[in-house]
Amino acid sequence: MNIICLKWGDKFSHEHVNRLYRMVCKNFHGDFNFICHTENANGINRNVIIQPLPDYDLENWWWKLTLFEYPTKTSTMFLDLDIVIQNNITHLKNLCVENMLCLIKAYWKPYDITEFDTKLNSSIMIWSGDCTDMWNKFEKNQDYYMLKYNGIDSYLDHDQNEKLLYIPRDEVYSRLYGIDENRYWRAGDDIEPNYFFEKNYNICIFNGWRRKTDKIKNRFLLDDEGYRGFEQYY
Repeated sequence: MNIICLKWGDKFSHEHVNRLYRMVCKNFHGDFNFICHTENANGINRNVIIQPLPDYDLENWWWKLTLFEYPTKTSTMFLDLDIVIQNNITHLKNLCVENMLCLIKAYWKPYDITEFDTKLNSSIMIWSGDCTDMWNKFEKNQDYYMLKYNGIDSYLDHDQNEKLLYIPRDEVYSRLYGIDENRYWRAGDDIEPNYFFEKNYNICIFNGWRRKTDKIKNRFLLDDEGYRGFEQYY
């Protein structure tokens, strides 16, 4: 299996890549290649395979779509750099279905969402085969999609939905936004967010890490403080 991550720009450092690699080594029991797609490989563990990013005019999360530029015969699992693997994830390889993309369903969003929001999350993606339309459709009209959607999650949900599958509940939760329908926090609520922790789940995603608050622009919703207590996992 190929287990891959992506590092672009200066939001994440080589330490995030190395930390994720250590967690995968600890929690994935089987043969795998660990690949980092990046424009800057300085400091990355020498056991990590480096795949240079193509010379495209993209930023932030939109780079993820380049992972679908070519078909693959190998089962592939993408992991965001701001996640913590808490338990064994070997079984997630069984979610790979040819020509389909398996992602997270945000069970911590039981409320109604706006037209261009989504209950889908791409912090983890699992696939094999031909998913090239996910890149090709975007590539033909990049400015339109980047203006229409605030990230690839909404693009995939609204424009590629027929090709999507979802990771079962009780596998993944959000450090910032919640665990399920009964334990969640919604951005924009008057109360301050509380960090969530569920030790029996396999992966905690830190979606929202280093995202500025709407109310106080010099503060992050979730910063390095959110990792406190997770050191045992990496």
